[in-house]
Amino acid sequence: MFSRTRHLIRKGDAARDAREWTAARDIYAEVLRRKPGLPGVWVQYGHVLKEAGFVAEALEAYRHSDSLRPNIADTHLQIGRALILLEQPDLALEHFTRSMQLARMTSDADREIAALAQRPRAVIRPPGMPGRLRFLSLGTTGTCNASCVHCPTGKAETAHSPRGTMPMEIFRKIIDGIAEYELPVTDQIAFGLFGDALVDPLVVQRAEYLRSRLPDVRLSINTNGASFNPAKHSVLNDLAQTIALHCESLEPETYDYLMQPLRLARVKPKMEQILETFRGKVVVSVPITQRNRNEAASMQAWFAERGAREVVFDPISSRCAEDRTVFDSLALNPQPIRCPSEIMDDLIVDCDGYVLICCQDFQRIEGIGSFATESFADVMTGVHRQNTRKLLAENRHEELATCSRCFADIRGEFVPA
Repeated sequence: MFSRTRHLIRKGDAARDAREWTAARDIYAEVLRRKPGLPGVWVQYGHVLKEAGFVAEALEAYRHSDSLRPNIADTHLQIGRALILLEQPDLALEHFTRSMQLARMTSDADREIAALAQRPRAVIRPPGMPGRLRFLSLGTTGTCNASCVHCPTGKAETAHSPRGTMPMEIFRKIIDGIAEYELPVTDQIAFGLFGDALVDPLVVQRAEYLRSRLPDVRLSINTNGASFNPAKHSVLNDLAQTIALHCESLEPETYDYLMQPLRLARVKPKMEQILETFRGKVVVSVPITQRNRNEAASMQAWFAERGAREVVFDPISSRCAEDRTVFDSLALNPQPIRCPSEIMDDLIVDCDGYVLICCQDFQRIEGIGSFATESFADVMTGVHRQNTRKLLAENRHEELATCSRCFADIRGEFVPA
């Protein structure tokens, strides 16, 4: 194993030196799958990710290296450089300063600090506003054409939830607020929360507006594919970086059960159209359950052969439900999930502008604001958001109804990594 790992590292280094970023990324990823405790390889993985344009992923790689081997000057330098690319100069300065302290001599960190001093002053944000948004999930519609067997959408427990389309006034308020306060979005903006993004009649107009105001932010369109209309939706190829395609099986009986009332015979041709139209942009999400666990390899091959960028096998979640009967019948080895306080750097907004703590709160139990009645600044600095951040930081999850009953399988032993 060790000899094979060293061979792969040398192969990855050669691809890196040849500026073959994608090849180097894939090789380093294989090394880290085999031996995840190599901080130096995590740094090299971060380098090639950054060069390939995946800066947020590069930042996570550098941070992982730092968690394995803290207090390395170069690691903090690389974290700072990634943060600069993500338009987070204040955080970058912290890491450049730490790098300079660790190096104890004139270094690249000194030059980065000097360059930061020449940058125009950033917009002043209200006290309590986060310095970034990690992830933004917008329920551009509350309607989904599926009611998957383990999902609360379309069932009695979510009958009180709105099913309409997000008003453009609310949508623009959110996007304009991010632009005006120059909040970097370090991961992505996703259309589709509890509904299917392609059901939204305004999905193209929203994507165009987003691109006009936030040209560099990554956009993901979340869909099961059943509502795909090539004549209407193909233009999204120029506007979105990712089409996140939800599919739970390629076996008709299994698909028809898990993703009811959809039928594989009708949806599969649409999925093939999506894979062709958005070649290289489709990321397939496959929640692994007792019903489909033996399909992982065949699904990976089928989607890869048709040009999918990636097939991701996701752990199934209880969606914070009180009744876990169906979830327990499908889950493999569920564990309580207790998210860190960093999730409060996410922004989760339902179709009526109601703001939630997380995207698993299908019953809308933990509201922390509303863009229908509050300004962007008030939502982002509100007392409910601040109090929730404090509870999570203090590991007081049991005081939140949603968090206290959040369970999921864990990616790894039972769910393919």
